[in-house]
Amino acid sequence: MKAIILNSGVGSRLKEYTANNPKSMVQITNKDTIFSKAMKLLRKYDIDEFIITTGYLNEVLEEYIMENFSDLNFTFVHNPEYSSTNYIKSIDYINDFDEDTLLLHGDLVFDEEVLEMIVSSSVSSVVVDSSVNIPEKDFKAKVVENAVEKISVKYFGEDALSCQPLYKLTAHDWKIWKNKIHDYCQEGNTNVYAEEALNELLTDRIRLNAMDVKGYYCSEIDTVEDLNNYKELIGDAND
Repeated sequence: MKAIILNSGVGSRLKEYTANNPKSMVQITNKDTIFSKAMKLLRKYDIDEFIITTGYLNEVLEEYIMENFSDLNFTFVHNPEYSSTNYIKSIDYINDFDEDTLLLHGDLVFDEEVLEMIVSSSVSSVVVDSSVNIPEKDFKAKVVENAVEKISVKYFGEDALSCQPLYKLTAHDWKIWKNKIHDYCQEGNTNVYAEEALNELLTDRIRLNAMDVKGYYCSEIDTVEDLNNYKELIGDAND
């Protein structure tokens, strides 16, 4: 299995915390950055390659990773257009491969139990949480009979659940989504979420299981408020 961690964004909503480093290097506890906390959990699984997309301050991130995780196998994929495109373009730069894939955003913080649930899934799955209110600005999933039919920041239907960008995809489903992403980019649609390409495939070509984590922590650190909330709720407790 391969893991793709998306790290191309500037992280401007974290203000001074991202002035000199990419968002995933923001310190969230005394011991960990967002990235190091994720890697401590991910390295427990049979992942043969970590594919890291980069953009803003890519050399800072690459140096940090190689200094701290030199025993693991990393491939860095730089998106030179990171400031004018969304992460759909970063994914398009990744070379094709034929393996199951774990896909997550580089600003995602999650409990070990969440990772265990998603990695253990034998079918393509994405994290949802039925125990929390749906967010105003972040991803929501339209879920029908435990299958995801749509992922969007704009969906507010009665069947919407909070959704986090942590996916387990079979090799077959990853290949289909990756090809659709390439089609989008070839048509110039590089400023949209990669989930727009996925939505065209759901139900007919890809069945995406809704992995309900029911209150276990899984959330992106997008803003200073997100960071302060994490430190207040969890902080060093899990170090």
